[in-house]
Amino acid sequence: MRSFFMLLVATIGLAKQTGADIPVTSNLIDFDATNSPYYVQSDALGAYRNGVNTATSILVANGYNGIVDGDWRLDLSNSTVRTIRVMFAQANAVQPGDPGYTAPANPPYWGTRFEAVRMENKCTMDNHDMLTMKPGDKFTCVLSIRFPPSTSSTYYRLEMAGSWTFLNEPETQDVQISCNAADSGGCNDWFIDPVPVVNPDGSTSPGRARARLNLVNTHGSNNLTNEGDFYLTFHFHVTRP
Repeated sequence: MRSFFMLLVATIGLAKQTGADIPVTSNLIDFDATNSPYYVQSDALGAYRNGVNTATSILVANGYNGIVDGDWRLDLSNSTVRTIRVMFAQANAVQPGDPGYTAPANPPYWGTRFEAVRMENKCTMDNHDMLTMKPGDKFTCVLSIRFPPSTSSTYYRLEMAGSWTFLNEPETQDVQISCNAADSGGCNDWFIDPVPVVNPDGSTSPGRARARLNLVNTHGSNNLTNEGDFYLTFHFHVTRP
């Protein structure tokens, strides 16, 4: 059933491409304010620039709901140089009895590994547009991280997609997009983060996004295996150009 819905989205949801992808620079910050490492980090080789070392870092022209250049994508699946680091640990695995537990945590590895991922959000699916945001604007939307490159019949996907009810992953959580600055062409500086925690006194603290790890088998209609949920921390800084 889920495969049917994904096919339906792919078939009727995408807008006809009327513009070009917009190159952006993607920075993945490695440590938080307390110098603790994020669970999703860069490869320590600097910013990811579109077209450099076969990296793709863009606002995607072909969005949903007729919105052009409203979604961000960082695709390293064709690069032999650039990767990101993804950490799986017992400390960030959702355990039995925890809110959002759905299945035993069974990642492809424990620890940290460099992965040639494809990361992207689907804000336009919810009629949100990153390009037309104004400084101070914030909204939440879906983010997925796919690895390794899909050169075989299987790959993994970390999905933060709680707002997409048709995926039936209600335990997962969307991410927050914030616009920091803009010019005549639209927003040109964004943060992508887990949704912050609102404290009882009204202040906020950095959050963590609960993501489901799915093993995707490209053969057959029932092609997903739930490999458990993980709390992810990260801080992405995207700028145009």
